[in-house]
Amino acid sequence: MASWRNALSALLPFRAEAGSGVEQRAVFVSSARIGPRQHILLMVDENGAEIGRTRLSGRGHDIAIDPERSRVVVFARRPGYFALVVDVPSCEPVATITPPAGHHFFGHGVFSTDGRLLYATENAFDGETSRGVIGVYDASGGFKRIGEFETHGVDAHEILLAPDGRTLVVANGGIETHPDFGRQKLNLAEMRPSIVKLDSTTGDLLGEAVLTPTLNRLSMRHMTFDSQGAVWFGCQWEGDRTARPPLIGRLTERGAELVDMPDTATALARNYIGSVVASRDGGTIAASSPVGGQIFLFDAASLRFRSHIALADGCGLAGTDNDTIVATSGDGRMVRIDDDAIAPVARRAEQFDNHLRRIESISERSGHRFA
Repeated sequence: MASWRNALSALLPFRAEAGSGVEQRAVFVSSARIGPRQHILLMVDENGAEIGRTRLSGRGHDIAIDPERSRVVVFARRPGYFALVVDVPSCEPVATITPPAGHHFFGHGVFSTDGRLLYATENAFDGETSRGVIGVYDASGGFKRIGEFETHGVDAHEILLAPDGRTLVVANGGIETHPDFGRQKLNLAEMRPSIVKLDSTTGDLLGEAVLTPTLNRLSMRHMTFDSQGAVWFGCQWEGDRTARPPLIGRLTERGAELVDMPDTATALARNYIGSVVASRDGGTIAASSPVGGQIFLFDAASLRFRSHIALADGCGLAGTDNDTIVATSGDGRMVRIDDDAIAPVARRAEQFDNHLRRIESISERSGHRFA
């Protein structure tokens, strides 16, 4: 599968013109838990200070960012039945999206480049077997569902829009589930994880990458683009608990290839990667294991494993300030990782959930820009 080029401009931060007097600060957005069965969408600044919050009707997962308008969409954790649209300046909800009957959200979505369409990963579970689909929603007209695309797999998890602005990249985790059985995994022996490319206009399948049959229980779930536009992915192993397969990979022209880590680092991950992001300059890849309490760092150009950093229940990751990574944890910590060293930023009462997204906010006079 061919890699995608020229992603650097999409990863670089917006800068106000010199002398414009425009104040710039980053805003980080995450789902968070504030009490038993109480969840919010939380916005904080780069120092961890609260900017705003919105109550959620259930546990949230990932957040889609509109590149053209001051709004985000937080998706419910799978099996999820809501996606809440939130206005960023006011931190107020403006719409709620629900999937059609027989479908639930998988917790991820992405906007089109112009912000007019929202693509959401869904499980169509009413047939003889579950199907992964992409629900297409009209983001310019009340978020009405206007169509769907097949993902040619099951357990459609994270979805990205490629730097070309047209290609959708979808990680099919390969695990069949049904809401009647909660989060129980129903097909482990027959798993077939994949990463597919789809035409965002027609839904046509443009390419597919799979692992070798001996690694069919390595569920491919989360992804990011590096500075060259190549896709990196993180996995969760559903096989023999004593096995220690590689958990990080990269798509090349030859397909999906796993990246080596030292055995000691692989063991620390405990067969689970929860989030994968690139730094803002695209040169560093960070992957988190909340189960193992570790953040793993890789050099994107050389595919070299660099280091691992302990962060108990750490999962949320976002790139900021060129090569710096911000990470959050389930015990309320927010930290910065720079030059493979960790520095505390804040400790909040809220418990951060799995994913963290960065919005670049400037003055109201100039509106908002999104990372």
